Amino acid sequence: MSAIWLVRHGEAAAGFSEDVDPALSALGQTQAAAAARALAEQVPVGAALLTSPKRRAIQTGEPFALRRGVTLQVDPRFVELPSPGELEARKPWLQEVLQGTWSALPESVQQWRREIVAAIQALQNPSVIFTHFLVINAVAAQMSGDDAVVQCLPANGSIHHLEVAGADWRWASQGEMLKSVVN
Repeated sequence: MSAIWLVRHGEAAAGFSEDVDPALSALGQTQAAAAARALAEQVPVGAALLTSPKRRAIQTGEPFALRRGVTLQVDPRFVELPSPGELEARKPWLQEVLQGTWSALPESVQQWRREIVAAIQALQNPSVIFTHFLVINAVAAQMSGDDAVVQCLPANGSIHHLEVAGADWRWASQGEMLKSVVN
């Protein structure tokens, strides 16, 4: 059985329709530090530390990596959902996606989701993955078998512990959830 911790990045300094790769806000930096402290109590020494290539995910993982004296490994499979390139098109597109189903999304999104599932399935050792809201929802949908895109509302800086044994995936614990939908 593999133990995997999915950590949603801390609060970004800019919204989804304002910047394609924002850094963390001051609050996001505080959330990253809090996540590092919590992970230190849960994650065994020697666990792999993987991160999305997005700055906010990398910056969320850095405090824990520093604490452990290891380097984060960037893994593009854990990047956020492929989305339109034009900033002004991103927010309405995302709002539509969040209300829909995985099967209704384009093939590029289907492939993105398959790669996430395959990456997690291939992990053999304890691993921490610093990632995004919809990556966590793609994992939750894989586990539930439900086609709805939104399965849960992981808060910024939240930690979700997953146990994987072959095709059997289950939550050991889920982290803090948002009180409302992502902006």
